[in-house]
Amino acid sequence: MKSEKARERPKDKGQTQEPHVSTLKDLLREKPRRGRPRRQVARQNVYVALHPEQKEALGVLAARLPAALSRADLPDLAVSALTAHVEALRTAVSGRTREIPEGITDLESLYLLWDLPLPDREPADKWTSIRLSPQQVLELGRAHGTLNAVFGANRSEVFGLALALLAQFLERHPLQAAEMGLSDVREMIFRMTGEAG
Repeated sequence: MKSEKARERPKDKGQTQEPHVSTLKDLLREKPRRGRPRRQVARQNVYVALHPEQKEALGVLAARLPAALSRADLPDLAVSALTAHVEALRTAVSGRTREIPEGITDLESLYLLWDLPLPDREPADKWTSIRLSPQQVLELGRAHGTLNAVFGANRSEVFGLALALLAQFLERHPLQAAEMGLSDVREMIFRMTGEAG
């Protein structure tokens, strides 16, 4: 019985193999690094049902973004707007055992609280995928969890609220001419929402 080493040896001894030189630099380059990745992490698909007017609104909102941003950045910004408003609500009721202030009894109450036009009550039947950065996937999940527990809102309704909040923000703060990146606009959303709350 042949040993395992004999079985692993190449039969053709004349075969030339390029030697792999492992320098310290190569070893360090191959080692996975901790912390924030050097390149942007890929966005993830999240499925939501949108009304036709909400899909049209995406095109209108994209035209209001700074030149450095595109329509693909809208879902991230919408979730940031929703997160900022939900955090402002939590701050308003801090010290009490509530997530939502008294008097907010349904999702429509939030629209009225934030001076938004009321949404279409008919459920949307056209599903589409939005692409979110990993952090915004988590933020949408948290907001959905809160609003679902309190009002029974589904993910599509929560994202619809996020879109309405972003539309309101871009209407109040025109950014077309601004030279801003995605993180700059997010920071501005949180700052302006905090000041308003």
